[in-house]
Amino acid sequence: MGTRLVVVSTRLPLTLQKTEAGRWVTEKSSGGLASAMNPLLRKTGGIWIGWSGDTGEDDTEERRAVLQDWARKEHSFAIDLPADVASGFYEGYANQTLWPVFHYFVSHLRFDAKGWEAYVQANRIFCGAVVEQYQPGDMIWVHDYQLLLLPQMLREALPDATIGFFLHIPFPSSEVFPVLPRREELLRGLMGADLLAFQTYGHLQQFRSSLLRVLGIESRVAEIPVGGRAIRLEALPIGIAPEEYTEPLARDQTTARYYSEWAARYTGRKVLLAVDRLDYTKGVPERLRAYARLLRPETGLKEKVVLIQIAVPTRERIDTYQDLRSEVNQLVGEINGQFATPDWTPVVYINRSIEREELVALYKLADICWVGPLRDGMNLVSKEYVACKGDGEGVLVLSEFAGAAAEMGEALLINPFDEEQTAAVVARALTMDDQERRDRMRALHGRVTRNNVFRWGNRFLVALEEAASARARYADTRPRRLRMEEIQEAYVRANRRLLILDYEGTLVPVADLPQEAAPPAVVLRILAALASNPKNSVALVSGRRDSDMDRWFGNIEGLWLFAEHGAELKRPGSSWEALRSPIPADWKSSVMPILEHFVDRTPGSFVEERKYSLVWHHRLSEPEFAAWLANELVSMLEAMLAETDFRAVRGPNIVEVKPVWANKVEAFQLVQAAQAQADFLFAAGDDRTDEDLFERMPDSAWTVHVGPGSTRAAFVAPDIGSVRRLLALLANAA
Repeated sequence: MGTRLVVVSTRLPLTLQKTEAGRWVTEKSSGGLASAMNPLLRKTGGIWIGWSGDTGEDDTEERRAVLQDWARKEHSFAIDLPADVASGFYEGYANQTLWPVFHYFVSHLRFDAKGWEAYVQANRIFCGAVVEQYQPGDMIWVHDYQLLLLPQMLREALPDATIGFFLHIPFPSSEVFPVLPRREELLRGLMGADLLAFQTYGHLQQFRSSLLRVLGIESRVAEIPVGGRAIRLEALPIGIAPEEYTEPLARDQTTARYYSEWAARYTGRKVLLAVDRLDYTKGVPERLRAYARLLRPETGLKEKVVLIQIAVPTRERIDTYQDLRSEVNQLVGEINGQFATPDWTPVVYINRSIEREELVALYKLADICWVGPLRDGMNLVSKEYVACKGDGEGVLVLSEFAGAAAEMGEALLINPFDEEQTAAVVARALTMDDQERRDRMRALHGRVTRNNVFRWGNRFLVALEEAASARARYADTRPRRLRMEEIQEAYVRANRRLLILDYEGTLVPVADLPQEAAPPAVVLRILAALASNPKNSVALVSGRRDSDMDRWFGNIEGLWLFAEHGAELKRPGSSWEALRSPIPADWKSSVMPILEHFVDRTPGSFVEERKYSLVWHHRLSEPEFAAWLANELVSMLEAMLAETDFRAVRGPNIVEVKPVWANKVEAFQLVQAAQAQADFLFAAGDDRTDEDLFERMPDSAWTVHVGPGSTRAAFVAPDIGSVRRLLALLANAA
């Protein structure tokens, strides 16, 4: 792997701390991400970019020297965020808006516009830092929910860069994600990546569903076609570095001392261990209440078990977390007050972070590791515990809502919201026979050892390289971004010009209801200016009825109009005529009942009857269900219409049944015949009905696809506004 890796995450593997004496010191972070990235960075000569953790306001010469030392020796480049940006970004939008919604705690959502502005500004600062350090050929790996906007920012600043993104937390369902303020911007921010990877296949599918529901972008299982390229999708569950847990057990004297002391202290009792950050997603109160049920007199477990609950403080300045801490303290006090004896404390509560040596000793000691998050991207505690159980002793009790549950089927799975059932599962774990216990743990241990964090990192980079290579292979054939000056120059040079323009989705947004598709004044002015130029032939093609087209555009002199995708034509200064005739009069009677049946099945959908076509609209319906039914409808109609001159065609949120000869290719050929020897050909459109036209036009034509999605056009324009600006430029050029 010869290319350099640039890792970008909110925090670096180093932390800047100021001592009581006022000196700046460095603390190295341990953990799965640092363990995975460091060997890859060493191998590629790579760098890590992240927040220093403070605002840089106390920017002394000593502090600057420490950060310069990080860059020189550790290849870690620290970003400073101004105090107001840091607060709004990290404690605001990231952790009071994104975090609760992504973990399904919508009631905890707090949002204000200043927090969003800080989130955007922080992502811009990260982008600037990456651009400053970027070298051609680098692979950029962006991590997690704090930087959802960064991939697109980087794509705009570094169009040819290789960009990957990994989401460490869950991606919520398409029913929950739309609750997010600024949801569209977040999804568009991710669209700049070459590779998007998630912890589980379920999270990947939920992302795809949200993409369809919020932005209307359809995707395949493994990719999203967008803007003439494909974004690769992967499910890559993160692992741990097992040696970081097994080595202290084998060789570290401090770990051995801790284990010996605790083993003696808890002799004759089963030890249940829970290790969490004190976060409302981790299910600590639910675990404590389930444990209280486990200690009821009828279970016979009084004085036979002990729960060691480690709860590492986090985000303590946020009110929700302060409330959680109070609730947990109260529950621990109630359980110990109700059940404790002079010789036994049911809950040993440790509300601080603990050293690796202590943690590993506890993993070895624990008969059961109780991992009960209410929602978690992965949860590496489950894998750390298993890594320490090479002897096969121990049982993992695991929430089915942790990402780890998808690959750790030998664990005993629980629904942490069901405290009665959870207590029953833990009781089963306590009495599990030796053979079953060892069989389950050995299977888990083998998988955790194989699928370690190093394999995860390598798999991500291999997938990223393949995604970037695929983009490079199609670089010569994919559409180019439209350059207005270039097309204006060709337009001015031409003596005879032909412009064929799609309407909805190209000049105006696609309307929810047909009657809402009327053009604004700016579009009418542009079309009138273009059509009045004697060198121009301008054709407007729409799926709308002739009456709509006449009402909207009938007063523009020199404009060719095509209604119902070309089924009817109005030449300049003439009246409407059918492109072909006659057509069977009874075809609608056989198709309409089928469309009405689908209306009954799909709330919010309706049928629009036009002179030459029938259209089933489902824009106002639930998008995933409607898209599924649209495929079913097209398949059904294809078989029914196979021997006729009609076809069913899927468009943006519609299925249209129309004559096969009503198309933009026919319209183009008619106008081209009237505009002999045109030396400037231009066509713009946004959907599948335009693709045949793009394919049939000569290579010298300026063919423009509007918006995202794969296309046969030579150029792409990002949105309707850019097309209007271009046409206004052409209208004024002469």
